[in-house]
Amino acid sequence: MSLPSLIPNPSTNRKWFYGWAIVAICFVISFVVFGVRLSFSVFFVALIEEFGWSRADTASIFSISMIVFASTSTLAGLSLDRFGARWVVGVGAAFLGLGLVLSSQIQSIWQLAAAYGGVASLGITILGLGPLSSLISRWFYKRRGLAIGIAFAGTGVGSLMVTPGVEFLVRTLDWRQAYLVLAGFASALIPLTRWLHSSPEEIGLAPDGDPQNHNSSGQERWLLGKAVRTTSFWLVILAALGAIGPVRMLTVHQIAMFVDAGYDRAFAALVVGSAGAVTAFAFIILGALSDRIDRRLVYLLGSAALIAAMLIVHNLRSVGVGFQWIGFYIVLLGVGEGSRSSLVTAMASDLFPGNALGGINGAVGAAFGLGAAFFPWVAGYLFDLQGSYTTGLAIAGGAVVISTISLGLTSNSKLRENNGEPN
Repeated sequence: MSLPSLIPNPSTNRKWFYGWAIVAICFVISFVVFGVRLSFSVFFVALIEEFGWSRADTASIFSISMIVFASTSTLAGLSLDRFGARWVVGVGAAFLGLGLVLSSQIQSIWQLAAAYGGVASLGITILGLGPLSSLISRWFYKRRGLAIGIAFAGTGVGSLMVTPGVEFLVRTLDWRQAYLVLAGFASALIPLTRWLHSSPEEIGLAPDGDPQNHNSSGQERWLLGKAVRTTSFWLVILAALGAIGPVRMLTVHQIAMFVDAGYDRAFAALVVGSAGAVTAFAFIILGALSDRIDRRLVYLLGSAALIAAMLIVHNLRSVGVGFQWIGFYIVLLGVGEGSRSSLVTAMASDLFPGNALGGINGAVGAAFGLGAAFFPWVAGYLFDLQGSYTTGLAIAGGAVVISTISLGLTSNSKLRENNGEPN
């Protein structure tokens, strides 16, 4: 059976809402993009072993990539608003593939900074969660949390499958070949753009497949310039700054933390992949739950889980080989990560509906990127200075608390259908 036959024609099939095809494509995109991003912890150890770079210097590559992400995320979102999903996704996949090919050829840290931190990261930005959540939010209103959660579950599945896979490639071949394999996956995204549509209206449909959907007619339509003049927008931005950064600190350093505690690197990669599996389910379950209750309460649950995961990884040496603690870490980290990006972007979409969702969630993505640039680098710097991750983890835990409080202070963050009016 050919791929085109697997995707119903949106112009002739009215029993099956085409928005779910958009979700499926976004799932594949997030699988590849975050498989690349989250496998950096494997490359982190391999690069240190081959080149003898310090942890701060090596972590700075990831931080540079996040700075690129932060500085271009809003532009990527605005490009989605202006040029549409097909063009944006195609360009993003091309940049990602090229950057990974160049990364496989590096001989110095500045070359990796340019190839991975620059070119590949621009592709990651264009294909990032902000643009993807904005695209999905145009297709869904009533089941927005579930739809975004399913798409973002690709990040967890990517971690589950790609991180151990990259570790295997690095161990059996080398890290250069691993980058080339990832480049092939990135290039395979380009043909998928054929089935992308920027909104349901583009093909004569309505959000959720419901012609009576009030999201199109009953709410104020926001532009980025108007949104930035509200308190809630900046509270969401503050929440985003502390949402992803602490998780990305673990993304970069957790395998090194496990190795420092005496665990085998292959086992550590398996732990990371297993947490990715939990993350995939958490995105879906927490997203669906947030469609029924206040998204802020669900985010609070995820924050508590993330802080508990940090406490466990900090005490790896003291808990020794107590694998029950590793199991707790896998579950808690998965729940914590599964509550971050999807809920923050869903809430931004709830707060500021309209045709400028790409730019608005692009700004949220920029805040994600700033946090993700800071925390991995500062954890590496403090480790080089102190020989411990204690202070870095404490700073990250404080950021999670501030993020949760900020999101809790937003007004009207959970919009629900009630006889056609949001409440």
